Amino acid sequence: MSDRVMWFNGRCVPWEDARVHVWDELALRGANVFEGITAFWNARELRHEVLAGDAHLDRLFHSAQVADIPAPMTKREVFGALCEVAAQLPGTDIYLRPTFYAKKGRSALAPDSEGAMYIGGFPFRPTRPPAVRAVVSEHSRYGGPIGADAKSGGSYLDFRVFERERIEHGVEHVFFLNDRGHVAEADGAAILLVRDGLVITPSVDSGVLDSITKRIVLAIALDLGHRVEERPVQRDELYQAQVVLAGTLLGLRTVDEVDGQRAGDRAGADTAAALIYEYNQLCRAESPLAGAHLAPLQ
Repeated sequence: MSDRVMWFNGRCVPWEDARVHVWDELALRGANVFEGITAFWNARELRHEVLAGDAHLDRLFHSAQVADIPAPMTKREVFGALCEVAAQLPGTDIYLRPTFYAKKGRSALAPDSEGAMYIGGFPFRPTRPPAVRAVVSEHSRYGGPIGADAKSGGSYLDFRVFERERIEHGVEHVFFLNDRGHVAEADGAAILLVRDGLVITPSVDSGVLDSITKRIVLAIALDLGHRVEERPVQRDELYQAQVVLAGTLLGLRTVDEVDGQRAGDRAGADTAAALIYEYNQLCRAESPLAGAHLAPLQ
């Protein structure tokens, strides 16, 4: 059995058989919206448990509305399709990426408008490199062509520029500033600055996606008695705290150095370690907060 599963317009198909026409709106204009979702294997219950599934699907439908892409299925039907993919990958944590795309019509109001969906799924095994280094990009990020609150494929086209920078600098991550020179986000993750008992993150008016993983971490921080600040973040603050990245596919990851400067807050590193521990406990249904964030995928 392949470790990659593709659900394509109604059924699971071999990965290489999921194809669209080059003249579909998906190919012509990058007309798609998507979510990244993780489901963790519960060995006691012999089932997958999805993390923040409702929040992710709510945002998927919101993104489709913002991008004027017809939703091809109901929320319940999408959840059922996710269950079909998960059933093909028992016994392991998995990453799921449901995507709505425009098949026909330049607008949902067009007479021939048609939306469609696919879901890619594969085992999810995040690992931390021996050293995690980052640089601040020379390019600004503006939140995407339809705004930062929608997760669309076209909004991530500039990641090709950032990936080139990452390779050229020989680092693991690139951080972006917004057009005002404030910290925005990282490549595929939200940025958290952790100090002793304080967690700071760029506010949504910084032009960042309101990360669902970040929201979970902030809830954990408050539950542990830490203070939380959401506000504009200056670039030099990156060098004065323990930086933690939070993303669905990445999980939580501490950063060792930014622009060649080592993390500057020992107490912040201890706080970050506690946050990561509690997040991992939550994902394993070993936290009191699990009931609010995990649901059976079946």
